[in-house]
Amino acid sequence: MLWYKTGNTLLNEIKEKEFSKNLLPFWYIGQMGIVIKWNQKIIYIDPVLTDLTDEKGNTRRHYPAPYQAEDAFADYIFCTHNHRDHMNQETLLGMVASNPNVKIIIPEPLKKELIAWGIPERHILTLSQNKTLEIEENVTVTGIETAHDSYQYDEQGNSLTLGYLFHFAGMKLFHSGDTMLTQKLLDTLKKYAPFHVLLLPINGSDILRDSKNIIGNMNAKDATILASELCAELTIPLHYDMVKGNEENPLLFAQYMEKLAPNLRYHIMRLGELFLLG
Repeated sequence: MLWYKTGNTLLNEIKEKEFSKNLLPFWYIGQMGIVIKWNQKIIYIDPVLTDLTDEKGNTRRHYPAPYQAEDAFADYIFCTHNHRDHMNQETLLGMVASNPNVKIIIPEPLKKELIAWGIPERHILTLSQNKTLEIEENVTVTGIETAHDSYQYDEQGNSLTLGYLFHFAGMKLFHSGDTMLTQKLLDTLKKYAPFHVLLLPINGSDILRDSKNIIGNMNAKDATILASELCAELTIPLHYDMVKGNEENPLLFAQYMEKLAPNLRYHIMRLGELFLLG
């Protein structure tokens, strides 16, 4: 798999390019990794800017990271849960080192883990399900509890995994992180419908991955059903390309969308591609 844009070309586009205020730009950086730019603020969601190796030291990535974590400029970093392909220790430490004012937003139960990694508490903000955080003027984020692959909570009832519902001055973007499609998730999201864009995993699960303790997600059909039920203006499939042994063909998602939701838009992103929502 090849990057459409990578390295300094991609970094400079993210940092320097200016956009109309009625547009919401975002880039795909692999797996569930997304970079959003709004009013000159740069927001990362689930970035993995390092290698992923197995117990023998072999890479699990199909393609390298687009650039080094230390080279990335960020105002906010959101992590949906504590798996290495979503909340990556080396990536976060590198980004904090080069971004002294960055804020990392995570599910409430994960704060102790970041502190144990050596990330100063001043960089950490937490969120729980059904709670809303205002990060900038006209930008709020609401935590949505998710099931990966079951609902899990700490002793205080805070979900260990979250999707993030962003409101950008009227535009609604939902990044699910890893999750199964459940009736609970559907009912919760219907309260916020319709959506301008959904960012959803499509890799599913199977007995082979279960035997390797690879926790599954919704599949391509589930993602299509969710998009249809929520009348999403645009749905983008993610989490199908980066990790060896945990792939899916995104054209299967396209096939389901054409059959089950032909009135709705979808887009399959290239690595490093910029999408302008407006």
